[in-house]
Amino acid sequence: MKLKTLVISAASVALLASTAVTANKPVGITKGVMSIAGISRNQNNKATINPAFAKTSRPCPPFCIQPTNPFAPAAVDTVSELDVLYALRDISRGDKSKMVIDARTPIWTTAKKGGTIKGSVNISYKKLNARAVAKDPDAVMDILTKKFGVTEQDGIFNFSKAKTLYLFCNGLWCGQSPAAIRALLSLGYPEHKLKYYRSGMNAWHSLGLSTVHNLK
Repeated sequence: MKLKTLVISAASVALLASTAVTANKPVGITKGVMSIAGISRNQNNKATINPAFAKTSRPCPPFCIQPTNPFAPAAVDTVSELDVLYALRDISRGDKSKMVIDARTPIWTTAKKGGTIKGSVNISYKKLNARAVAKDPDAVMDILTKKFGVTEQDGIFNFSKAKTLYLFCNGLWCGQSPAAIRALLSLGYPEHKLKYYRSGMNAWHSLGLSTVHNLK
């Protein structure tokens, strides 16, 4: 009886030790910070990247690596995940001077394509690029005045109360948000009010940051 008890006890200790080794360790955003603006990281230490972003060798062109600052000499800041998260935190607290924009086509915001960043607004680059400006300037003007806080009088834009925009697309290999930023610069949008999240959704998924789907 004692031998049986010892065997069971030894097995229990081994099981507990195995569980301790395989248990997930906390995955924070930064040290001591687990969530920002309702966004956190996947807590499964064995999680892998979303299949929509698993490819390494998309053809270039069109999927070429973007420069760190593709807008030079305009001094548009290239920002990190933390910068985007802090902007979203401020927005969630009522800051109306900032907006995070998913500049991809809507299909990319679906679950199949990996979704988008919680708190972002989907405004496709096709509504903001140079072609859109040339084809339908009134529609572009509507976006600037109704969404971005720009005012207009007699065809002249006033950007004094314009929002600071954080634009992103799929990542280092994607030109959608750069196209939108270039068009905004051409319209006179202040460079210090434009932020380029170059790493985009590819990096967002590689860090296991949470996403949402089916934006309106």
